[in-house]
Amino acid sequence: MFIGRKRSEVTMYLEEVKKAGGRGGNLSGHGSIIKPDAMLPNEIIRYVLDDGDVREGAELQWKAMVEDMYLKQQQQQKQGEGLGKFRNCLAVCHIRDSNGLTRLAVSLGLLLSELSEEPAWKGKVISSGHLRNQMMLHSIQGDDLKSKCEFVMRTCNRNLGSFANNWEIWDFILEVAEKENLKAEQMVKKVFVFANYGGYVGVGGTSWKTLYEAKRREFKEKGYGDDAVPHILHWDISYQKMPRIEEHHPGVTLLSGFSDNLVKSFLDNCGEIGPHHLMEAAIADKAYQALTVVD
Repeated sequence: MFIGRKRSEVTMYLEEVKKAGGRGGNLSGHGSIIKPDAMLPNEIIRYVLDDGDVREGAELQWKAMVEDMYLKQQQQQKQGEGLGKFRNCLAVCHIRDSNGLTRLAVSLGLLLSELSEEPAWKGKVISSGHLRNQMMLHSIQGDDLKSKCEFVMRTCNRNLGSFANNWEIWDFILEVAEKENLKAEQMVKKVFVFANYGGYVGVGGTSWKTLYEAKRREFKEKGYGDDAVPHILHWDISYQKMPRIEEHHPGVTLLSGFSDNLVKSFLDNCGEIGPHHLMEAAIADKAYQALTVVD
């Protein structure tokens, strides 16, 4: 993993990947030039968008990362380990302006769209529309990683749009499921909201538990079961302080903050994030590596 390494080291690695690809070298499996977990998704996107000299290498790195994660979640599913949570998921991207956090939101949204295996949701992303309370489901367009990234950045950039509330996301997903005549087993299981400008809106005077129970009834009445409401992880990546997490809302986890180690933990645990994951991500920082526990 290139966390904390110099740009020159990453560039040199991607150049080697590019050369190996040009020679038809071994890019996967035993003895592979590419190390699938060598770079985080947002790091890869950075080189795809900003560095034409190693763009081809970055594209190959992305492909290797996706294939490696896909194979791992297939194996986990067969072994019944309870992971593979990216198999049936959907991303919502709320981005404004263009910065490093934009790349993070775009890269994670694009990655999850490729890892999702349910045809109804695979290769798709949700954005808010320009009209109030409007939501849109997009099939991601593009012939290569760069064009796909640019599509998501353009489509999900809502400087003039409104921010969708979590209960509106549930309503929209139920609407899409009904329109497409999806069966209960095709209902998306988890929704990841990536926002680079905050935007979380509370329920107001209504009890969150009351609202959640009402949504459960709606999903059940439409034939999707008693526990069919997708769990939402709302990640405010613009939060500038120490990452924190709130899990006291039924059906929703609120995550705030960003670090490379937190992104790595998110990916390693297939989107399952709790307080202990935040602690592990924090102490994984180099600043804590020199600490010694004296008994």
